[in-house]
Amino acid sequence: MYSICGVKLTMPRVLVNVMSSEWSVHFIGPDGQTRIGPWLLFDSHDEVRSLLRWGNPSDADMEEHESSIRRWGCSSVAWNITDKQLAQLIERGKGWPWNGYQLIQMKRAGKYPQSREK
Repeated sequence: MYSICGVKLTMPRVLVNVMSSEWSVHFIGPDGQTRIGPWLLFDSHDEVRSLLRWGNPSDADMEEHESSIRRWGCSSVAWNITDKQLAQLIERGKGWPWNGYQLIQMKRAGKYPQSREK
């Protein structure tokens, strides 16, 4: 929660799912079901950490992420982000129809990241 002029407001909760295979990341919206934004692929765990910090996760959430990645090769981190940040994720997803598998194939073929479709 955050407050403006003493009024408590609920921040949208977004779940960030990370897989160490190809360092793929995707986002699940506040309803817990809707995929928002694009799938993203990264070259390293450090790049994933930088993305995760954008959503201001707690230190405990980051520690759990590190542990889960080491143990299972995947993790989920909850973000409580602002409406503006949520809008940025949704906007970024426009013109990115590919799923994670398609992105991996594009990356292996040297075609990722590709410019967005218009």
